[in-house]
Amino acid sequence: MSIPSSSAAKLRLNLLTVTITVVVYMLVYMTNDWLFKHIEFTQGIAWIYLPAGIRLICTLLFAEAGVLGILFASLLTSSIYAIFPGDPVTTIGYSIISALAPYLAYRFTLQEMRLQRSLSNLTTTRLLACILLYGLANPLLQLMWFVLRGVSYHFWSGLIVMSIGDLTGSLIVVYAIKMLLSFVRLPPHQ
Repeated sequence: MSIPSSSAAKLRLNLLTVTITVVVYMLVYMTNDWLFKHIEFTQGIAWIYLPAGIRLICTLLFAEAGVLGILFASLLTSSIYAIFPGDPVTTIGYSIISALAPYLAYRFTLQEMRLQRSLSNLTTTRLLACILLYGLANPLLQLMWFVLRGVSYHFWSGLIVMSIGDLTGSLIVVYAIKMLLSFVRLPPHQ
């Protein structure tokens, strides 16, 4: 039985999107590790965390395919960088939360702030609300998971630092992309 061509094209596009998300996430993760490892609060909690911005941007742009890419990329980076060595349960939970938190922020802005899936009505206010929501949801969920797993006992200080890191990283990435897009000439409306 063959897959209809439109379904096959959609599947190829989703696989490409997942792959692009994985590659970009891993490159930004490596860059973040290289630039900011020396100012890390503890393992897995950073003062500046650029991958947070990639998580949010990929979720906003690619929705579910972006979430899947973030999940795979988080699993890969957690394994490569041995964030939780010998603890696959914590690694899997961390990766699921890494993918789920930006998706929850995205879904909230879709429903409660009436953001269109096409992002055509993505205003600065909606984007900042999404960044703030994600920048607080991710650290809260991650730290609850870390405490539950016995990985971190620095809940409040970790929550503050991780929130600062996710918010800072998200703002840096979003505004860097905005600045890069300002150099792109769009065709005039006709």
